[in-house]
Amino acid sequence: MSDRKTVLLLHVQRVIAGSSAGVSSYLGLFYLAGMLERSGYAPWVFHGKAHQVPEVLEREKAKGPISAVGLACDYENRTAVEGLCRWAKANLDCPVIVGGPQAPGLSEDFFLRSRCDYVVVGEAEETLPELLDCLLRGKGTVEEIHGVVWLDEAGKLRKSPPREPVADLDRLPFPAYHRSLHREAEYGQTLFTGRGCPFSCAFCYQSNHQRRVRLRAMKQVMAEIRSNLEQNRRLKYIIVSDDTFTLYPERVDAFCRGMDDIRQNRDLVWYCEGHVKLLARWPEMLQRMAQSGLVRLQIGIETGDQAVLDLYGKQVTVDEIVRVAQQAVEAGIPQLAANLIIGGPLEGNGETLERTAALAERLLTVAPGVIDISTGFLRPYPGTAIARTPGSFGLEIHDPDGSKSVDDFPLITPEGMTLEEVVSARLRISHHIVRVMGRLLREGKVADGTILSQYRLAERYGITSVWYTEFFSKDPCLHEYFRLLAKGAARAIEDVPPEEKPFWRPQRTMEIHNTVTFDAGYPRIGDYVFSPLEFELLLRCTAKATYQEVMDSLFRGFGDRYDDREDFDETVERIWREYDRRRWVVFCRR
Repeated sequence: MSDRKTVLLLHVQRVIAGSSAGVSSYLGLFYLAGMLERSGYAPWVFHGKAHQVPEVLEREKAKGPISAVGLACDYENRTAVEGLCRWAKANLDCPVIVGGPQAPGLSEDFFLRSRCDYVVVGEAEETLPELLDCLLRGKGTVEEIHGVVWLDEAGKLRKSPPREPVADLDRLPFPAYHRSLHREAEYGQTLFTGRGCPFSCAFCYQSNHQRRVRLRAMKQVMAEIRSNLEQNRRLKYIIVSDDTFTLYPERVDAFCRGMDDIRQNRDLVWYCEGHVKLLARWPEMLQRMAQSGLVRLQIGIETGDQAVLDLYGKQVTVDEIVRVAQQAVEAGIPQLAANLIIGGPLEGNGETLERTAALAERLLTVAPGVIDISTGFLRPYPGTAIARTPGSFGLEIHDPDGSKSVDDFPLITPEGMTLEEVVSARLRISHHIVRVMGRLLREGKVADGTILSQYRLAERYGITSVWYTEFFSKDPCLHEYFRLLAKGAARAIEDVPPEEKPFWRPQRTMEIHNTVTFDAGYPRIGDYVFSPLEFELLLRCTAKATYQEVMDSLFRGFGDRYDDREDFDETVERIWREYDRRRWVVFCRR
């Protein structure tokens, strides 16, 4: 329809070192765009960097009138949203509306600084169409629309009654990815199967604002996945963004059955978050999810101190966290992810941080090569228990708005610690995690099968873990060894059928000139000194000769030093095995 009014929906971030907005950050705008399109509007979605927005708005303005602008505001981009609201009000003749997770914390000062017209609080799929109908089509009054905040003519903050969350999620259309301003972008990786969280973690925005759980019909979820796969033929990895996906085992099983069906005709794997208490209660979910293609599972751990877990309201124990991680590995889930909160309650006593470091080491030990453990500072998200009553947790908030940090500097300190000491604590925990990971790898505690699974995920789906990026790939021989195995271009010697081995071709995984040193008058790699036979064997590993040709050539040069051919072959076979252990040689069929 040519008379549809244009509405621009924006999610922006500043260019900041070490930060990136995830897909789920702007997923909600596409669901919202679907609702606006259904209501007769022409929405367009932009997600990108703040400095790009004025040019984008000018370009869209040149195409025709812009009837309204909506900006998603989160904890990190609030000041960027303020500035863009001012720009839009100065350059566009239309209402400017702000929503998003930070909306409940936006005060009168935000309106004065940003000059925005309205803030939508809570889920916007019903609120925004009603608000636009009021502003652009003259239907009703703003006061009648629930979930809206504005400044009246006297400059006083006004709030309509709270908006109830969307009760029937199946009424929402699929994300309107066709309304993207990013013509070359590919979508469909992220979706949700439900909203709300019945838990009440003291630090979490979602659990303090959306307690009531609402679930989509699994038929609808699978239909959306199939639609996304049809629109994006390269889609191989999907992210289930629910906060409590594992709430009901029977529903998880229904999702897994749907994935089993899809995976019969499409190579597809997936990610989800799981609550430790639920997974500990129903560990069979881990096995079921792994069977249906789950390759990365996020679990909440936060701290290694039971007293702090209790203060947070996590409803889990330290032992349950470790047990779930171990059971996930046993179930065959190739990647786990977890986060530790630094700067939380009781950390000033010293013992709490020691317990957190000890938990990290336990988890890495039971899931070597599998679990990624990150760290982050505690944040006072609006409406959370920690933001409302920090003193009851023994905390002091120094920067409520987060204006001095992009998670690179703390906003909160526990009793007995300064801001600088909290920074040092995070650095110590992070360094401890790295040291333990390195030690486990050096000691051979990371199984070959585990490493190979990480390379297969990287090669096939582009899914990389911290183990892959910071450890495996930094070792040139190990990296090339498993990269070739993962691509199917080569095999380890033990995986070559004995009757076929004479015809396979050995190939070294390093370049001689930048790996082998000769400064002591003999060849060596690190502390490994080559004998003449060993080095000649390495030199012949170029995939230009077969295993049998290499063996015959070496026997002609060194055979007179052995009792017989059998004695020689046994010696060289031990060298092959040592080279394989050190990831120096693989075998190619051709």
